[in-house]
Amino acid sequence: MALVFMAVLLALTSFSARAQKEEHTMLRPLGESYRSPARAHPQLARLTFYRTENSIAAGASSVIINDRYQTSLQPGGYSDLCMKPSVVDVGVSLQKTGERARELPDSSLFVTVKAGQEIFIRVVDLPKGRLSLMTVQPEVAFAELQKTRRQVHSISRVPGSSACDQVTGSPAPKSMAITLGTDALFAFGRSDLSAILPYGREQLDHLAQRLKTRYADFEQSQIQVIGHADPMGSAASNLRLSEARANTVTHYLLRAGVNAQKITSEGRGAGELIDSDCSRVPSPTSIACNKVNRRVVVELTVQTR
Repeated sequence: MALVFMAVLLALTSFSARAQKEEHTMLRPLGESYRSPARAHPQLARLTFYRTENSIAAGASSVIINDRYQTSLQPGGYSDLCMKPSVVDVGVSLQKTGERARELPDSSLFVTVKAGQEIFIRVVDLPKGRLSLMTVQPEVAFAELQKTRRQVHSISRVPGSSACDQVTGSPAPKSMAITLGTDALFAFGRSDLSAILPYGREQLDHLAQRLKTRYADFEQSQIQVIGHADPMGSAASNLRLSEARANTVTHYLLRAGVNAQKITSEGRGAGELIDSDCSRVPSPTSIACNKVNRRVVVELTVQTR
């Protein structure tokens, strides 16, 4: 009887430990307090992102690196990663519970990363619930980071990142792609300028501003707008629709001031489906299923000076 009791007690103790660990990750997403890390490999640079504990904006700040998710910082949280020398595009946006996730960051910053560097970037609150980014001198960052804890509930999806003690990651990509769902840009089946939805205009205005202020800094950078359609309907009509949507997005960006010499467009119809298992027969179900296939992709190829 005593052995049975001990076995039950051990099982309950193990379950309690697992539950506390899960609760720590899910309900308390901030882990251990910041402490100065070991020096990174000399061929790498470490980037540390943080948000001070007195941040006033409600919600998590999503940090995006080279258009890939890095983390969602709570007030008082920090996150870091190591990368090979490159030009890194860092973006941030505020994500509030129940709101649509943004395809584009509220603010972005290009950082030239050199081997052996320690780079610190603070998320800054702006009026009306918007965020910005600023690089911070190490002595200032160290003092502010003492009051932060590691963000532990998210997994980085950044290509080119590396283990900090050894060079393991691939080089940072020279091309990046921003995918805009056409259901958010256009009324269904439409491609003309007047059919762009209010949220779509907001996203395109944001994209245009980003292209003008960031990618204009680079020589020989190229922007390609590519339209994609779902497989419903004929191949010819899908190709025309994808071309028309790509052209409309391109003209919108040109009217917003993007350099015409840097941008081209094309349509690829339904030739590059993300989900090929959706029905090609029009119905409410197939329309919903094919949502991911209806998209405009803005590909950015960057060559630094």
